[in-house]
Amino acid sequence: MLDESAASPTLIQSLQRGMHLVAAVTEHGPLTARVLSEKAGICLPTTYHLLRTLVHEGYLQRDDDGRYRLGDQLTFVAQLESRARSLRLVREVMAELAAQARVTVSTGVLCNDEIVISQFVAHPGVPRFDCWRGMAIPGHATAIGKNILARMQPQRQAEYLSNHPLDALTAATVTTSWRLAAELTDVDIAHSDQQYRYGISCTATTLADDTLSAIGAAYSSDRSQRQRDRIDDLLLGAAQRISNAMCPVRPEHVGNSQA
Repeated sequence: MLDESAASPTLIQSLQRGMHLVAAVTEHGPLTARVLSEKAGICLPTTYHLLRTLVHEGYLQRDDDGRYRLGDQLTFVAQLESRARSLRLVREVMAELAAQARVTVSTGVLCNDEIVISQFVAHPGVPRFDCWRGMAIPGHATAIGKNILARMQPQRQAEYLSNHPLDALTAATVTTSWRLAAELTDVDIAHSDQQYRYGISCTATTLADDTLSAIGAAYSSDRSQRQRDRIDDLLLGAAQRISNAMCPVRPEHVGNSQA
């Protein structure tokens, strides 16, 4: 037989009521105290008392029009949760692309004055080459680097290139500024054929988020043109899915219904 404390746990009624108010705002969006009182089934004076406490603690905030919305405490938690879900989806899409196209997939981002690998999924069918999370890659010799360079503002691009000489990594590496400029005209998709490592070709396309970032697929240079075109198509589809997942969640998007 359960003892009394286990059978009838002690509940803090004011906490329950406060959570009911938060749940109503989360579900319906910004609401007035009167509407919250009706939806939560709490008398209006008690609702005002609870709302003052929730605003003071940062769980809700009161707008100038008298309605209450989620406060910084909860919107921050919602953003963290969303980013965690997004990262899982990004990894899933990258792994799916790697398996489907038999490519090694990586994402890169401009960080300060370096283009850095942020995610990496290897495929056993692709010759191994140096690539890991946090690694700075040469912008002029990689597809990810070229895609990011092509979208930089002219001054920032010039600063990057002045700090990063066009070193010859293979006989195919572009080492003159005019040739590189010709390869940076396409801001949607970029290619590199044995310019970074012999036997490795890669293609990259844009990721739409708040930073200069790109996703790339590396594969053996003996792939046929038909196979390369298919990789491009699959990469573009994966980039769209990842871009959607990486869209940041803003406070106004949490519980955006009006009442």
